Amino acid sequence: MKKIITCLLTFACVAIYSCSGSKAKDGSVNGSNLPQESVYNLKTVWEDQNGDSLQLKELHGKIPVMSMIFTRCAYACPRIIADMKAVASQVPGDKKDKVVFVLVSFDSDNDNAARLKQFASQMQLNSQWILLRGDAEQVRELSMILNIKYKKQPDGSFSHSNVLSILGPDGVIEGQSEGLGVNPEVLISKIKDL
Repeated sequence: MKKIITCLLTFACVAIYSCSGSKAKDGSVNGSNLPQESVYNLKTVWEDQNGDSLQLKELHGKIPVMSMIFTRCAYACPRIIADMKAVASQVPGDKKDKVVFVLVSFDSDNDNAARLKQFASQMQLNSQWILLRGDAEQVRELSMILNIKYKKQPDGSFSHSNVLSILGPDGVIEGQSEGLGVNPEVLISKIKDL
């Protein structure tokens, strides 16, 4: 009976340890020093406006200003971009090389890399801007993390919340603003603190 109990306890300990993730020599879980709530923990691969693949963890060390849009949007999305441009115009000089502006499309069916590139040109977005597309599941996962609600409409457009997020260099949300015509000072103060 003691052997059975000892075997069961050993099995339970092994199961608990294996489910908790392996610790690296530096004490991090699975070799990552990222906080659990970091968007950089997502394993998804996105396509940018140049047709290149990108994982969000490639932005590690940067300060992303991020939102979600779709290129056929006639009102809210251009306003979101205008708000992001207002932030861009006030980024302090010592942070300019660290801040990137990331737009992720809701529209997996229509916003391919060529369309995103055309949209970036139309909106006069420079190389500091990254436009991304992914499949519907990737978009849903990221929107949940960023707390952006959206719904595809019968005409193929999207109703969505208008949220700008500031991520820290480790991919954790440091600040958010909701609505259109946001005061850039609130977001700029977050950027200055990072």
